[in-house]
Amino acid sequence: MKNTHSFVNLTPVTFLERCGRYLSDKVAVTSGNGDISFGELLLRARRMAALLRSLGIEYGHRVGLLTHNSTRSIEAHYAIPAVGGIIVSFNPWLPSQDIRKQILYSGARVILASGSLVRQHRELFKELSSHIVVLLDASSEPNDIDTKSRCFDVEQHRYDSVIPLDRYIRSENDPIAINFTSGTTGDPKGVIYSHRAAYLHALGEVMMMNLVSSSVYYWSLPMFHVNGWGHMWAAVAVGARQIVDEHAIQLTPASLKHGIMSNHVTHLAGSPRLVRHLTDEMFNASILHGVTVLTGGASPTPHLIKAMKGLGVDLIHQYGLNETCGPFVVCEARDEWDYLPQERQMKLRIRQGIAGIHAGIGLRVVDQNMRDVAWDGETLGEVLMAGNTVAQGYFDNLRATENAFKDGWFHSGDMAVVHPDGYLEIKDRMKDLIYVETPYGWENISSVEIENVASQLPGIKDVAVVGMDGEGQKPIIILFYERAVHAEVDEQAILDHCRKNLPDFKVPGLVLEAVIPKTATGKVIKGVLKDEVMKRQTAKLGVV
Repeated sequence: MKNTHSFVNLTPVTFLERCGRYLSDKVAVTSGNGDISFGELLLRARRMAALLRSLGIEYGHRVGLLTHNSTRSIEAHYAIPAVGGIIVSFNPWLPSQDIRKQILYSGARVILASGSLVRQHRELFKELSSHIVVLLDASSEPNDIDTKSRCFDVEQHRYDSVIPLDRYIRSENDPIAINFTSGTTGDPKGVIYSHRAAYLHALGEVMMMNLVSSSVYYWSLPMFHVNGWGHMWAAVAVGARQIVDEHAIQLTPASLKHGIMSNHVTHLAGSPRLVRHLTDEMFNASILHGVTVLTGGASPTPHLIKAMKGLGVDLIHQYGLNETCGPFVVCEARDEWDYLPQERQMKLRIRQGIAGIHAGIGLRVVDQNMRDVAWDGETLGEVLMAGNTVAQGYFDNLRATENAFKDGWFHSGDMAVVHPDGYLEIKDRMKDLIYVETPYGWENISSVEIENVASQLPGIKDVAVVGMDGEGQKPIIILFYERAVHAEVDEQAILDHCRKNLPDFKVPGLVLEAVIPKTATGKVIKGVLKDEVMKRQTAKLGVV
């Protein structure tokens, strides 16, 4: 039996109740519409919770969230769980048919959405006649939107009451959110997180990126992705200020510079592709010195790490998945690394690292027999995770849950080595390993290794490597690259560079220039690249 005086459910909604009560005058969010204090943010979240209750949301109901980064999205991350609802975030960049599939799959009957996105996906909402749409911004009136869904305006709703955020949560182990896997291949799955997991993960992020009350966090990371890595909870946990540029749907170097300089930003996060914006010529050390930048979703290249160090940026490389509430592993830089040759420093810093403080010791790399691999930096194994911030499973998908969550561990499908110091380094996804024939047998080739080598060549903006079967089913390594502006690098220069730095069997058989397709979280969509090869009909290499 639990003692009520010594047990309270862990839930991140209490972060806002605390700050709203005791830091009520402190600025919580700055956007194009001005400043909102913690007291105001708490009241708005409580009112939104009351609206959801009036619309029939009950404990365990799923509530959809379709919006770009916005203050209302932050409020929704507190209001929905406050009434026992489950946040279901939809990627606003997806085509309508994919959003429709996720809405129907999740069973969400109430959808909080920005008016611009409802208009953009007008045909979708005409189909969803039994759904209720709550407009989150003042850009649209319910009557202006041609949809068969019932529309409400969160601004114009009459509030007869408000709902304290922490009153109705029954158990910390109940779901707080469902997030969809990025879907780079196949149908996405809905990953279920608990209140407890979200709470502990948020505190882990606070410690990993050293967030404090005086911090200013700039929203460059999509809020829909793993609940913004939990950062709207983490920032509120310590009373930090959040900056939301609601008018910059797609960030550019210019909008980033303006946001950072005008708000004295101390923290931001994003994929390496976004972080690469900071290397634009308009940035310098006087603008970025002392800023903490978190990156993940894909490994930063040695060149990017070097550039960030030169600008005085504290670049924190994190690794995690939807199934771990986002970041689970962090490359904790050690003081002694600063005295090593620069090339050695870069090799150490591109690694994913060690289990984060909230992950504890729930991290392993194992072989096919579930035995831990040697810490030799060479033996490849699968990354397994377990702990308080690992997902409960996949929504309404028992088969996928049983395949991925078994033997007391989440099986990530990521392949890695462990170095003698215990730091993990991802080499590839299991499905992305390339098997090539050598004079002494078959070798597993890591596409990441080849990508890291190629990216060091001046003039390379981005690179991705895939493997495909060629003539006689002989595998071919294919490298795609994006050229930097005004760069003169070409296919031959890339091949020459690879031959100098890789064994012969790892040198690409084909190099192609292309715009590298990525998800909103920075992951390369390798299936699209393979389709590109098929379209080009590279007959001379026998690719079919």
